[in-house]
Amino acid sequence: MSVIYPEELGMYFNQGKFETIYFQTLKGYQDVMPLDQFKREASQFHEGTGDFQLYKYNQLEPGVLRYSYVDYQTMRMITAAFSIERDIVGLQFGMFEKFETDEIYTEKEYILPFRTDWFVLWGGDNSFWNYHYPHSSQRYAYDFIVKKDGRPYDGDGRRLTDHYSYGEAVTAPGAGTVVKVYDGIADNAPFSMNMEEPQGNAIVIKHADKEFSLLAHLKAGTILVEEGSEVRPGDIIAECGNSGASDTPHLHFHVMDAPVPEKALSIRIRFEGLQFEPKQGDTLRGE
Repeated sequence: MSVIYPEELGMYFNQGKFETIYFQTLKGYQDVMPLDQFKREASQFHEGTGDFQLYKYNQLEPGVLRYSYVDYQTMRMITAAFSIERDIVGLQFGMFEKFETDEIYTEKEYILPFRTDWFVLWGGDNSFWNYHYPHSSQRYAYDFIVKKDGRPYDGDGRRLTDHYSYGEAVTAPGAGTVVKVYDGIADNAPFSMNMEEPQGNAIVIKHADKEFSLLAHLKAGTILVEEGSEVRPGDIIAECGNSGASDTPHLHFHVMDAPVPEKALSIRIRFEGLQFEPKQGDTLRGE
């Protein structure tokens, strides 16, 4: 059976060669997605499409590259992850969406909410770079992690302290008043989540009448502010943790138009001192 190069997957899908694609996936994928189910779902997704073309690709971890393919006729998108051996380690069907809110930015400028080098795990103005993007309450959110030598943790990552992000300082992204503190939530063991309290330990800061920042998944017992506290840009306010809907330690950050995260709309962020808008795959250094 022929080997599909990453640049060719869209062409194979256009031609309906679903079995060829399937048998290049790893056994772990095939264990949860039987061939008949894959062919059925691929065929349904393929129906009515024109031409899936390579859109973007990037690398999030050593040895794995992510690719996206878009059919501009239907705005459907395929996302695939390839190993350096060209095994398909992940495959997802979805939509390539764009929203009018992409044109609306925060009135204030914000600094990065950390002081050292962090990696953008998720962030950007499309669903390839940013899994938050389809959801209006988190559309322009960022998830940041710390990496060393391209890896987010030491060893097998089974201990929280293996993760380089865990316990790193989190800072205020701008001047403002703390209006809400979520605290007292235990950190999850790595690779497990608490979906009942999705934000975990978190801080909401009011920066303007309709601009509030959310910093979430903070480490239990490390929040240094309380409701009513005034903060300045760069003040240390907590440590990065793994609380709430977080399976590995990371910092979630976004700006919204109201203080209650689930009822607010996310706003695209203007960053102070950056000549570009951060996106997935970037490494950034805070002040």
